[in-house]
Amino acid sequence: MSNLESRPEETLCAAGPGRAGEVEVLEPREVPLGGLRGMPVRRTLPQRSRSLIGAWCFLDHYGPDDVAETGGMQVRAHPHTGLQTASWLFSGTIEHRDSAGNHAMVRPGELNLMTAGSGISHSERSTPDTTVLHGAQLWIALPAHARGIVKRFDHYVPPLVSGEGYTAQVFLGSLLGERSPVETHTPLVGAELTLAEGASLTLNVDPAFEHGVLVDTGSVAIAPGDATGASLRAEDLGFAAAGCSELTLTAGPDGAHVLLIGGAPFEDELVMWWNFIGGSHEEVAAARDAWQATISADEANALDDADRFGLPDDEPEPPLPAPELPTARLLPRSKLGPLPPATATLATAGGADATARSEPQPSSEEAPMSDAAEQVRVAHEPDASRYAIYLGETLAGFTEYRVPARGNARAFVHTEVDPEFGGRGLAGTLVTEAMADTRSAGMRIVPYCPYVSAWLKKHPEYEEIVDWPTT
Repeated sequence: MSNLESRPEETLCAAGPGRAGEVEVLEPREVPLGGLRGMPVRRTLPQRSRSLIGAWCFLDHYGPDDVAETGGMQVRAHPHTGLQTASWLFSGTIEHRDSAGNHAMVRPGELNLMTAGSGISHSERSTPDTTVLHGAQLWIALPAHARGIVKRFDHYVPPLVSGEGYTAQVFLGSLLGERSPVETHTPLVGAELTLAEGASLTLNVDPAFEHGVLVDTGSVAIAPGDATGASLRAEDLGFAAAGCSELTLTAGPDGAHVLLIGGAPFEDELVMWWNFIGGSHEEVAAARDAWQATISADEANALDDADRFGLPDDEPEPPLPAPELPTARLLPRSKLGPLPPATATLATAGGADATARSEPQPSSEEAPMSDAAEQVRVAHEPDASRYAIYLGETLAGFTEYRVPARGNARAFVHTEVDPEFGGRGLAGTLVTEAMADTRSAGMRIVPYCPYVSAWLKKHPEYEEIVDWPTT
């Protein structure tokens, strides 16, 4: 799965401290995968309080998703560096294609692990026969010595093991007497566990590992060693620091379905931006430049076998372009604690005589709405003739429109973001979603607002539905 954010934050990821015997409860933020009408995913890692659990650096949990309503997962070819992607489904099927020549179906209970190394690209699409899509997508950071390895793809179907009140599949590492043969580059564990109502399971775990337990359905109490631990509800992720040799899971009255992840605390600091992981801002910027060169190559200047990323075969749609890098280096997010102020500049777009001073954003397919500190939500408010953007429950800005007499268009007249919320990319996110939703509604766009006008001039894919003002 791609991180489709239009202004992805450059994040310095590092193992964070934790106290043995205590459980930290992490709650996800919702990110629409592909815009206002896209499939919603719940992103639990990375977040402001913790960026890594072992080498696990990214966790999206999604579904059960009615594909008939959202369109399911439709992610065009996009790049990765410096990581492994682990796909694990509970229901539905996803078609995977990558630039190493692999074409595979991701099915429930089967691990598909793609190793990016120095560069790979892939696409992910739910299949036409999928009615409900439900699962998790995880990224594993590669240590410095492995970030330049050759791209590869592994498929593994772990056996189902069972005991009193539980069943399990161990897809990475070792647990419950099972060992996965799939190679990782730091010590890791990954498993799916299903517990009957009230069942209690004590796992013997590596005390050098920190662990995370993601609750898919039901509820579970997690206790490291003899500690009291914490109670987790559906969608919570419980974090237990290294130092405990036992981890006890006790299901609630409706049972529990969980994913267990863990690993040795990750020693390398790394920068994660969009779909790239590297050791520095410069390394990530070079990866972005290489990807843009890949997707801009034409038949007359076809890239040879030495191309860093390559493209999957038989793709029905063009690949995703990378977002623009910030004009200034973003301050990295700290491994724990509050976010520092962002240093990238995005000016508030003013009224009819204002000048747009920020770079317009990519189209909605590349721009789910998220904010590193708070949930960002764009809402269409037709009674007020506007799209509004909220941080949590706080109105942060809006773009207003008028509907001409003929009724088949929206004339956007004014875009504004409260200066208190400047520097977060909100104006771009707002206009991206407003344009995409207007197009989805089958309406034309009349851009009187200078910010909207500037955005559209950078997005020629909207040209055929734009009526440029003549006065």
